[in-house]
Amino acid sequence: MNNLIIKKSQIVEAQFQGTFTVGQRYQFTEVPNLSQNNIILYGIECFVNTQLITTPNGNAVIAAADAPRVLVTFRNINKEEFVYQMPIYSLIRSNNGGFITMFKPQLINLTDCYIQALSAGTLVANQSVAFNFYYDLV
Repeated sequence: MNNLIIKKSQIVEAQFQGTFTVGQRYQFTEVPNLSQNNIILYGIECFVNTQLITTPNGNAVIAAADAPRVLVTFRNINKEEFVYQMPIYSLIRSNNGGFITMFKPQLINLTDCYIQALSAGTLVANQSVAFNFYYDLV
């Protein structure tokens, strides 16, 4: 059973901005109501374009076929990588039995977290990886 008591949730994105380069770190896009506060992240899921065609900012979401090419790293406020290069494929609920990935609650700064691509596939500049963060404010 996967019952999650949602305190707060929001779709956030990390965009392949500028010239797309394999291996480069692309930080999460700043979200004013999250970036002004440190947030305690306790759960996450990821979306591809078969689930969410564009982000709330209007950016194209990556294709499902490209999900195995992308990794995500989460850093806490001490700059420690508590999740390092996790494949986003495993964060897509339809790929993992419908579960939201849960973490021991961590205090994070959103813009210290990032994505990286292992290979290009059909990934191009300005596409985004969309996540739903389950969090609480400090």
